[in-house]
Amino acid sequence: LFASASIVNAQDTRVVQTLTSAQMKSLLQDQGFPNVEVDSDDDLIVRMQGYRVIVFVRGNNYSSIQYRFALGGTSATMRDVNDWNRSKRFTNAYLDNDGDPVLEMDVDLEGGVTIARIKDSIRGYHQSLATFLREVAK
Repeated sequence: LFASASIVNAQDTRVVQTLTSAQMKSLLQDQGFPNVEVDSDDDLIVRMQGYRVIVFVRGNNYSSIQYRFALGGTSATMRDVNDWNRSKRFTNAYLDNDGDPVLEMDVDLEGGVTIARIKDSIRGYHQSLATFLREVAK
């Protein structure tokens, strides 16, 4: 068991500056999101909190990750979005051109980040989305 834990830890401490869609798909699956699709643009579609979330990794030569979620038919207002942005860190909310609330989070890989940090971003976005659904996209 000890040897197995050190292998996982060694992978998690590995530093990367770029990440392919296939690598991100594997990390999402490792974090408990088994049904990840890759679309024709090489973007990932994953279900979180029962909703579709798009994960972009191809921008900036695969040196960034962006999580994005939008939901139509809500009663979200600019005040809700502003309250979110004022009280939360690491994510950004806005109303899109259709007035739908959007939740985004960016992870910059330039300069290098650990695999553990990327896994943490997956868990963090998932948790933020749950709160966003309760507080904004209601």
